[in-house]
Amino acid sequence: GARCMKCYRLRLEEAAKAARDGGFDYFTTTLSISPLKNAKALNEIGEQLGRQYGVAHLPADFKKKEGYKRSILLSREYGLYRQDYCGCVYSRLERERQKQQGKKGEED
Repeated sequence: GARCMKCYRLRLEEAAKAARDGGFDYFTTTLSISPLKNAKALNEIGEQLGRQYGVAHLPADFKKKEGYKRSILLSREYGLYRQDYCGCVYSRLERERQKQQGKKGEED
């Protein structure tokens, strides 16, 4: 939704600024690995911000070619934390509600 687009822009803008300030040639995001994230929108926003900050955006859709499954395997292998919500408070609250509903179903 609209809130997600604002969040994408906020996160990508910070990446673009860091790339510019660090003298990097490119910037991108790992957000596109999630099957719940809109890679097309992420890449469009990245392109806009790349022009604005003078750093090339590297378009990507990391969920392609089994990327999401691979990310799960690598996370397990290296003991990396994986959260089960996108990162915003609204998503976290929704996930907590879903978990509670699941527990209630198990108790019945």
